[in-house]
Amino acid sequence: MRLKIFDNLQFNNLHCMRPFHLAITPSVPVWKSDNLLIFDLKFYNGMLLYTEKWPGDVSCIISLSTEPLPEFGVKALSYNELPFKCITLIEKELISATHLQGVSIVLASGDSDNQLHLSKLCKKENIKCVYIIEYIPETRYQIAALSTSNPIVKIRRFFYIWEKERKRVAAFKLCDGLQSNGVPAHSEYSEVKNNLLFFDTRVFENQIIKDNELEQRVNYLSEYKPLRIAFSGRLIRIKGADHLVKFALKLKQINIPFHLKIYGTGELETEMKKFISKHHLENDISMLGSVDFYKILIPELKQTVDLFVCLHRQSDPSCTYLETLSCGVPIVGYKNRAFSGLLEIFDVGWGAELNDLDEICKIVADLNSNRAELIEKSKNSVVFTRNHDFEATFQRRIDHILSTVNSKK
Repeated sequence: MRLKIFDNLQFNNLHCMRPFHLAITPSVPVWKSDNLLIFDLKFYNGMLLYTEKWPGDVSCIISLSTEPLPEFGVKALSYNELPFKCITLIEKELISATHLQGVSIVLASGDSDNQLHLSKLCKKENIKCVYIIEYIPETRYQIAALSTSNPIVKIRRFFYIWEKERKRVAAFKLCDGLQSNGVPAHSEYSEVKNNLLFFDTRVFENQIIKDNELEQRVNYLSEYKPLRIAFSGRLIRIKGADHLVKFALKLKQINIPFHLKIYGTGELETEMKKFISKHHLENDISMLGSVDFYKILIPELKQTVDLFVCLHRQSDPSCTYLETLSCGVPIVGYKNRAFSGLLEIFDVGWGAELNDLDEICKIVADLNSNRAELIEKSKNSVVFTRNHDFEATFQRRIDHILSTVNSKK
């Protein structure tokens, strides 16, 4: 099917859409370069599944960005190569009724402050509206607290979060459904009708570690060789990156044989490298930078990692959890609300209170002696993610949207 981009001058010429026209309004932007649109790869893969599984037209209404492109994980296409319809918004442009002509249901970002008007707009236009939500207020406050030391600026940010949360709750009361990414969001907005719990991931069913691959890896554990530990993500404080190198130093001080691989870049990278040099940890830690998710990170996690350390201070439902578990790698981490919620559902790791690095090290030391427990959790991880791969998760979400669009007002 040949599709095209519509600009604001072409709305009046839009042809009549088939029933069940789904419009997706993501929080992620799109970049434009000459004749190409450049999408975040994860979002693009999701759009492909929507076009495959949705029984009608699919479009996205998405903001253009002038920010630098991410280093990895993008998809560039010319206009006539797009497998879905796309409306691009200029900076700070709000979605209006004009953008929604012919739409049956909107799948909106509840995390985006500039989309909180959509449920009211959809009610007025007789369009169904389902929000996706990921962050809870606690996470927003955590990010604000760690991002500035200026108390005046911090108070202003806290007030902004509080004000927007009031609008978010009001918007959710008017919507027809909610898709909650992770246990914290599902619990926070438990009173919202038609609330679906899901776990975000970029891993497809055929990319989940196979039984024979897992068996090969756990054989290494049975030989009691040094633990192979890893972290992947942005090297920022909210993700606990500053504690990674301290964690490694503590392990070395208590004579636990290990090697820590750190994948990712961020503002703490230079500081972490200085710490490594100062404490002579060069043989214990590898700083590997940003790597391709599918070509390098996933294969290396499957083949050469026994344990993932996740010291996130924030309670966001990072897709890191599901993606790591899909490689058969259990997780030791801080019990933020997201990780705690996951551990309550399935036995796939070990948790310690926020910032209790000594307890994290104690857990790892115990696992070093008890490899059977590590092997058991590795197998549990695979069992869990086989029910939550990319395709299965999207099918549940599609079914949820379809049931919403077919429901009575």
